[in-house]
Amino acid sequence: MRDPRALSSDELLGLVSEARWFAAKGRVVESAEVVGLPVEDGPVVLAIVEIRFTTGTHEHYLLAFGEGDELVDAFERPEVAGRLAALSGVRAEGARVRSFGVEQSNSSVVLDELHVLKLYRRLEAGPNPELELLRALAASRFENAPRLEGALETPGPPLETALVTVTALVPAMGGGWELTLGSFEDDPSWLPERAWRLGEVTAQLHAALASHDGDPHFAPEEPSAETIGLLGAAVEEEIATTFATMPEGDALGAVAHRLEDLRDLVQELSGSGPSGLAIRTHGDYHLGQVLWTRDGDWVVIDFEGEPARSLPERRRKRSPLRDLAGMTRSFAYAADAALLLRDVEPPEGWADACREAFLDGYLAASDERLLPPSRAGFDRLLALFELEKLAYELRYEARNRPDWASIPLVGLLRMLETAA
Repeated sequence: MRDPRALSSDELLGLVSEARWFAAKGRVVESAEVVGLPVEDGPVVLAIVEIRFTTGTHEHYLLAFGEGDELVDAFERPEVAGRLAALSGVRAEGARVRSFGVEQSNSSVVLDELHVLKLYRRLEAGPNPELELLRALAASRFENAPRLEGALETPGPPLETALVTVTALVPAMGGGWELTLGSFEDDPSWLPERAWRLGEVTAQLHAALASHDGDPHFAPEEPSAETIGLLGAAVEEEIATTFATMPEGDALGAVAHRLEDLRDLVQELSGSGPSGLAIRTHGDYHLGQVLWTRDGDWVVIDFEGEPARSLPERRRKRSPLRDLAGMTRSFAYAADAALLLRDVEPPEGWADACREAFLDGYLAASDERLLPPSRAGFDRLLALFELEKLAYELRYEARNRPDWASIPLVGLLRMLETAA
């Protein structure tokens, strides 16, 4: 095995910069260097690579190396994955390894159809949000999340952080996003019929996360009187930044001249009144983060939060309505993506039916302490979070998938039309 510390900057960049999980695409990289080897165990070496940018900033990424001189990331090799699981506390040497076959912000494989091994790729110093939430949910006996079986953490240097988690494999029919897109061709009622239960599970998730009164990292907090105003200002800034950084031309389409209208809408929605208690939330909630099990129920996965946000942001306590907005936007995304990807148009009112059932299920099972005291306040605050999500989506799609930018653009127009 080549010593990763001897690899050149160009060799390291060749392994990192083209990977799906590399979060800095589009930024100008100055150099790369291995700054730590938190695991050196027989045929397995984990290397922390520091990527430096011309702006003077840097990010850290994790690479896995195995035996041999071939310059590749070896995470999916059976001997590497099995040993990492064992180091995490789960005996899996000699395990059969199956790739998930999907691109993610981290890397995951299935071991012996029993365990899911996840390697965290972008590393930040501090508690890992997914580990925190999985442990808290287990303590609350929340049954609709994967069971945490093991973890591999490092005290540093250079970073004190989590490297690997192992969870029990959930026997599932598939992910909510894939199953929903597939249902449009033969059974468009599939998700509307299951959205109420999804709302109920979401409410139970939030109640479980709010149940740890003795833990300062999880205890619910009463927001200050300025919270909604600050949220509105943050949404305004997100929208302004999105508009300012979008490429010139037709990218903004019919909303290019509507910035002031959007600001007015933010101001209107910011008058929603009390927001309810702030708690730890999922943080990146959408149809791709839930599984429909073989037993006919929903399981929530991937508790890392939005990959583009910093670790402190992902660990911040927020209104649970932010999670709801992520899911309601996902319904609209699925409807529009069905036409874009599969040339199938969902039935009229499909997204609205999903949204209504989901919210009804949530409200029927929710902890009222976490919500605005009135339904009108609930609806306004939810719309404000949906507007924040739309701005985030537009910036993400313009940067990574320009052909998809039409989906959040249509969403912004719908919100403006509804408010008119």
